[in-house]
Amino acid sequence: MSTTERRPIRDRARTRRAVLDAAERVVTQHGANVSLAAIAQEAGVTKSGLMHHFPSREDLFAALVEQVITRFWAEVNAHVDPADDRPGAFTRGYVRALTGDSAYLAELNSATGLLAQLGVDSMEHVLAVDPEDPARWNRAFAADGLPPGRVWAVRYAAEGIAIGIGTAYVTHEQLRLARAELLALTETAPE
Repeated sequence: MSTTERRPIRDRARTRRAVLDAAERVVTQHGANVSLAAIAQEAGVTKSGLMHHFPSREDLFAALVEQVITRFWAEVNAHVDPADDRPGAFTRGYVRALTGDSAYLAELNSATGLLAQLGVDSMEHVLAVDPEDPARWNRAFAADGLPPGRVWAVRYAAEGIAIGIGTAYVTHEQLRLARAELLALTETAPE
C-alpha cells in the first residue's frame, strides 16, 4: 500500500451513529418490524457489525429512543434565541420547535413518524431508557422565569399541537393562530 492510499479508519462512535441514523430512516419508512439486515445495509455495515454495537433489536431500539431524547433536547435548544434574556426564552424556543420550526420534530411527532413506528405511545418507553428526562425538562421550565401554571399550559398545548401538525385536524391557519397565542403567553410579565 502506498503512502497516499489509506485504509478506512474504523471509528466505533461513527459506526454506531451511522447505524442509529440508518435505523431511524428505515424504521420511519418501513416500520419497527423491518429486519436488522435492512438497517445494516442502509448503514453500510454487515449485520454482524450492527450486532457488535447492538446485540439485540431491543438494544438498538433503546439506543434509538435515547438518540431521539438527545436530539429533541438539541432541537428545542437550537430554537432558543441566545440574545433573549427575558423570562420565557426557553418556553418560547420549545413552542417554536414544536409548532413547526423544527422539521425533525414535526416528522418525529407525525402519525407515521419514528415514535409511532416504534410504538412509543407513552412516556413509559422514554422513562425506561432515560429516567432523568422528566427532571431535566422540569428544571429547564422551572428556571425559565414564568409562572408555573402558565409554563405547563403553554408546554402541553404546544405538545398537543405538535401531534396534530400535518393532519386535517390542524390547518395552517389554526397552527399560525395557536402558535402566536402561545408565544404571546410567554411574553407577558410574571404574575
